Amino acid sequence: MNPLRPALVALALAPVLASCVSRTTQRWPGPMRATADPLPAGDTSLHQPGPEEVAVQRHADPVQVRPAGALQGYPLSFFEKRARLNAGGAVIVSPGGRAEVLWPDGGSIVLFGEAVGWVGSPSRGEPLFEFQELDRARIDLQAAEQVRLLGGALLAGDSGPYLLEHFADQTISVHNQSKGAARVTFRDESIELAPGQIVRLPLLSSGGGPREGSGSEYARFQGPGFLVRLAGEPDCVETPQGVRVSASGTREAEALAFGVHVRLPKGESIHFSEPRPAPPAPSTVPPAQ
Repeated sequence: MNPLRPALVALALAPVLASCVSRTTQRWPGPMRATADPLPAGDTSLHQPGPEEVAVQRHADPVQVRPAGALQGYPLSFFEKRARLNAGGAVIVSPGGRAEVLWPDGGSIVLFGEAVGWVGSPSRGEPLFEFQELDRARIDLQAAEQVRLLGGALLAGDSGPYLLEHFADQTISVHNQSKGAARVTFRDESIELAPGQIVRLPLLSSGGGPREGSGSEYARFQGPGFLVRLAGEPDCVETPQGVRVSASGTREAEALAFGVHVRLPKGESIHFSEPRPAPPAPSTVPPAQ
């Protein structure tokens, strides 16, 4: 064996070994630097703690609760199925889970499947509950209470149950299964639901929450069973199926009906017709235990 071979091999490997040695664990890119100091409060600033208190009951795992002001929640275990939350807290239900939120006056909301909801503070003018995620839910309300639905619309009633369901086509349905009337406020529209009626609402990127003072600056045209609000220079014609609005003037026109706000350039038109009510369908929500 050539005695010089080990030395030559060591010299050949020296640059490779030197390249593997690093004084830091990360050379490029460099460490990330904070762009804000202190860090923002996140969604805790959107849901402030309030005086109202509710009870949360876990009926099927997994269910978590997040106290008001906290940055994370904790799960409800099989030996501790009940917790108390103040306004500003959240209830988080994962797929397969089921939880019930109970108010002292007898109101309740049952969440089925994947759902995220925040407990509101009516003393501050907030809805009783606000949905952020939803598969299905059953709601029982007392007098003069409101719930903010997925997308921002408001549901008001004094009884129940009212059944909510989120569909894959990005719509939600509200089914009034109570013996009294309920009201859904969606953008510019206030929809009265008689017992047994269903309304299906789209989840819009611009939100479906009620508009403050909606319609005060618009002219009104009474269609066959519904109202169209107008601005600009529109030309309205009642048809057997509804109302046709055209921008026939020198500038664009605006038309609002059924919660839809449309801007029409000159020469464009739109036809509004009253939607047909969805036929009652058997509920897929299991009965309360």
